[in-house]
Amino acid sequence: MRSYAIHNLDPQFLFIARKPIPMSAILIVDDNAYFRDYLCEAVRRLGYAPIMAASAREGLSVLASQPVRAVISDLLMPQMDGLELARAIRSRHPRMPLLILSDGPEAITAPCLRAAQLIYGAAVSEKSSGDLGTMLADFLAQPGKEAREPAA
Repeated sequence: MRSYAIHNLDPQFLFIARKPIPMSAILIVDDNAYFRDYLCEAVRRLGYAPIMAASAREGLSVLASQPVRAVISDLLMPQMDGLELARAIRSRHPRMPLLILSDGPEAITAPCLRAAQLIYGAAVSEKSSGDLGTMLADFLAQPGKEAREPAA
């Protein structure tokens, strides 16, 4: 699993040589206003139209009301976490590109990120290392992966 950072990000690096679909909407779901705003600005600089949601339930409401190109979500959120959100999205949009980010303790987040990747076909990353601009450009350039049913 590759890791990418959102700290010390030079906005110049967000202009990656990939051509986005003009004004495609990207849903960003994060309960932390700082990271949500930061991700929105990064997505905007890549040429996409960010839509913010402060909770997973709010994100599902957005998905029900308007088309989006991809979803970027935090893993650890109150009431409904990123895995539950991934499950709900996959039940309605099996090929929706999903990126699950985490900044929590690895002992808690590592198994969850693996589940998001293996079961729900989500791209995963930690918020604390690497280059966010490159990671977002790579993620948004790829088609979504279909979910796999968990083994019984």
